[in-house]
Amino acid sequence: MNMPADVAQYGIAFFTVAGLIYIISRWMDRKDEVNLVEVVQNNTKALEQVTAVVQAIQLSLTRQEAKIDELLERARREQ
Repeated sequence: MNMPADVAQYGIAFFTVAGLIYIISRWMDRKDEVNLVEVVQNNTKALEQVTAVVQAIQLSLTRQEAKIDELLERARREQ
């Protein structure tokens, strides 16, 4: 009777395939985590650049506001 040997071979084959599937799925999850880290780093850099631009705009608006106040003061004095 060769039946137990065949069952054992199928069992080994099953566990081998299941192990490969598990390893591949873990590798794919790790790859996704690495991509997520890159996305977060890129978004952080982009937000830092946006913050710098917003600060530059705020500074420009403050200067313009000061010039407008100065011009209004001059116009009031001339009246």
